[in-house]
Amino acid sequence: MVAMGTSGAPVIATEANSPIVLTIDSFAFPPILHLSENGEFSGTMGETVKMLCETGGIVCKFEVVPLKRAYKHIRSGDVDAVVTIDVQQLNDCCTPSTWSSPWTAGFFSSKGKGVIPKAPPDLEGKELIVVAGMKSPYLFAEDLDEMAAEKHVRLFKPRDIMSAVQMFLKDRAPLMWGGDDFKWYIDKLDPEADYIFEPVVELPVVVWVRKDKPDVLKTLNEAFAKLKAQNLLNANKLLKPELMDQRYQEAAFPK
Repeated sequence: MVAMGTSGAPVIATEANSPIVLTIDSFAFPPILHLSENGEFSGTMGETVKMLCETGGIVCKFEVVPLKRAYKHIRSGDVDAVVTIDVQQLNDCCTPSTWSSPWTAGFFSSKGKGVIPKAPPDLEGKELIVVAGMKSPYLFAEDLDEMAAEKHVRLFKPRDIMSAVQMFLKDRAPLMWGGDDFKWYIDKLDPEADYIFEPVVELPVVVWVRKDKPDVLKTLNEAFAKLKAQNLLNANKLLKPELMDQRYQEAAFPK
């Protein structure tokens, strides 16, 4: 973990002008949020959040941990903020930043567009891969587990994204639910894979800041306003390509 200032150099606190120090949890979701091959926090959203910190003069220390641990840390006060989806699950402890960037999820199909469900009843008789613990497929079909138990749909639940993508590429099932970021894994494992992705849901990713850190939230929001005013963000509120190319560090591919 490295704390960087606006110039990219380490910030040294002084008694006269001590900067805000912020510990932020995130989780591995390349190419959006991840540790790079040399252990630095990066990703498209990761670099944008780092730029928010630098613009606001905040010393941000990033920790990449499992998602459940990140939620536990923010609620217990072990960290000050967490970067994750805004589905109101942290309203009890935290406030979302005004900065947000969309994350999309939906169906991957190896058999063309015709097999992609348009509504929950269309899952009848289908085979579907869903990463265990992933919440977004239930925004499409809230009774998905019941449908599987009643054998209306055959559901495969691998433990992680890598396992899900490997199953999909081996044609264990013609459909897989996942985020747009799953393409990163597919491209790494089989650059020639023939598939289509149909987005179904879109959710905003934000920086959730603890309610007892209002100064931090105010500073991050002001930094977001500055980046917008400087025209440094694209339509998805991520750093523009020319700036992203200078900063983005590729994730280490899981073994």
